[in-house]
Amino acid sequence: MNKQRLIKLSEILKKYSDMDHKLSINQINALLEEAGIVAVNRKTLYDDLKSLEGFGYEVEFDNGYYLAEAPFSLSEVKILIDSINSLKNLDDPFLDKIKDKLYSFISIYEIEQLKKLEYRNKHKDKHFINRLEDVLDALCNENYLTIRRSGKNQNEVIAPLFLYRQNDYYYLYYHYENNDKLYHVRFDNIKQTSLTDRKNDIQIPIDKIRANIAESSSGFHSTQIRTIRFTICKDSEYLRQRLQDDFENLSFTKDGFFIKTSISNAFFARLVAYGDEIKISDPQVADMYIDYLNTIIIRNKTD
Repeated sequence: MNKQRLIKLSEILKKYSDMDHKLSINQINALLEEAGIVAVNRKTLYDDLKSLEGFGYEVEFDNGYYLAEAPFSLSEVKILIDSINSLKNLDDPFLDKIKDKLYSFISIYEIEQLKKLEYRNKHKDKHFINRLEDVLDALCNENYLTIRRSGKNQNEVIAPLFLYRQNDYYYLYYHYENNDKLYHVRFDNIKQTSLTDRKNDIQIPIDKIRANIAESSSGFHSTQIRTIRFTICKDSEYLRQRLQDDFENLSFTKDGFFIKTSISNAFFARLVAYGDEIKISDPQVADMYIDYLNTIIIRNKTD
């Protein structure tokens, strides 16, 4: 048994065969030769194909050979790639690197199908991964982290607790030294990070907090579409661009803007990232927003 030939044979079947594209013995031999494997007789290839079945590969024959079951189906790879593409700020080289790895699990014919259906997110940030790695490092080692937010000139030293994904954005939950209240910031609003070697020794019931956030994220939702008026408190072109990127159905006025949307905790979570830069002009919606904030603050105090 030639182990190198078996490995190449499994790669060829994975890459060049599926239910709609079968390979003959002659085609397999030709592809092996292209891969630098000396051609072998038909009986040897039959034995190799049986050996692959013994290793758990489902090799089928129907007017040609093909793998009946790959590690990922076409639909599964599509879901994974769409999930990756939906994440804001990932730059193209990083996306392509991940997708190439996923493509290795399906045939070239399925890759061609997926590429016809592919889309890319318009938000790109080549430093996004570097900042994410800093945060993950701080989380794993329970260290403090230095961050700088968009539009701010001062650094903040925070103790990160966990990342939470909602509406295709990551939110970083954290607290400050000598302050065990819970805060969060949308990750793409963090423009700089740097690691510290200081340990975070404040004990916070993270599992309970996660449960509360998950409950509050799905516990309130109104399907009624309404138009909400906002006032801009700190006007700038950068702020207006952020708002346009974050919200659909948005229209600007002289001193503010309108958003046509349904009221939900997912919507309120996006508003938190703007702090005191904007204000809700509708008193009823403002009260709902306060209730949303209290679901986080009050529950953490009682825990």
